[in-house]
Amino acid sequence: MSDQINRPDSRIGNQLELLSFHIPKSAGTSFRNMLRDVYGAEAVLRFDTPLRGRGKFRVEQQPFTGRTLPNRVRVLHGHFSWPMVSNILELSPDILKITWLRDPVDRVVSNYFYLSERLRDIIDEEGRGVDILAKMERSLIEYAQTEINQNRMSKFLEGLHLRDFRFVGILEHMDEDLQHMADAMGWTIQEAYQHNATGKRKREITPEERAIIEACNAKDLELYREALELRKQGYWKS
Repeated sequence: MSDQINRPDSRIGNQLELLSFHIPKSAGTSFRNMLRDVYGAEAVLRFDTPLRGRGKFRVEQQPFTGRTLPNRVRVLHGHFSWPMVSNILELSPDILKITWLRDPVDRVVSNYFYLSERLRDIIDEEGRGVDILAKMERSLIEYAQTEINQNRMSKFLEGLHLRDFRFVGILEHMDEDLQHMADAMGWTIQEAYQHNATGKRKREITPEERAIIEACNAKDLELYREALELRKQGYWKS
């Protein structure tokens, strides 16, 4: 896969039509599947970059070392920021951009429990008969107070304004916004993707925990509220 990805079929930029910024725990996986139905599986590529210059660039979870992509690729979807992806690929500033935002507190809580459950699966504490998990696992508040976990939405959208996006969906309004996005982009979407994301079970937290997480994500709260206001004004419907 990686050899095929890094083979210089064309200089990047000319064939790309869309960047889909996937903020963790904001409906990214199901939305990527929808993009593949709209554009075709080979036209949508998962592309992940480190946010702050640390870590490796990855394409479809494989290391990426080149500056070219197969010419069949029209959409990049993944965890990347505009400064990082535009630094290594030749992209037009006017390329269409879309993303999904989520209530910042709910996003942090969901991300914490997702990572905690993955840690449990990897360590398999009971099966191995060791007490590694208790030594490694942090509390929700400890996780939220770590700088790298704060204001993640703002970090992924660094260098861009919400008005730079062709569409910004709100996870809490996913059914409605999926249709609005499809209308704006000229897509036909399958009925299977019309599902209520807010119907999933939410983790209960105390008012004190919510206040702490809000304080740690003030930039994301401001971003989210701005997105809600633009949505209310119908900014992305036209």
